[in-house]
Amino acid sequence: MKKYFALSFFLFHMLSYAQLLDKTALNIGYRYTGRNVLQAGLEYRLGDSYDGSVILGPSLLYTHVNDTGKLIPEININLLRAGLLLGLSANPYSLEPRLGFSLFNAIFLNTGYAFPIHRG
Repeated sequence: MKKYFALSFFLFHMLSYAQLLDKTALNIGYRYTGRNVLQAGLEYRLGDSYDGSVILGPSLLYTHVNDTGKLIPEININLLRAGLLLGLSANPYSLEPRLGFSLFNAIFLNTGYAFPIHRG
């Protein structure tokens, strides 16, 4: 029993240092924009408090188009205030305004519409 307690304490201590840079985090996500899209990127939080902060960062989208995988670069900016999320993301194919909310400041659920920039 002592071994399990020591192992869990060691793992918890390792995870407490998982955020290497202050105010910087990794993001991963899924969305459906006419097709399945996976997202991974970085986020940087501007501001000293979580309430009323601005979150911005680049990310890569992965989708399957015409029997091939495709990576699409994207940049996003989000305003987080009182658990509500207002945001905008842009990639070479669309502009996407977003509205959503934050769960425990770790999970963000949002909805929006992708306005196409050009066909493709």
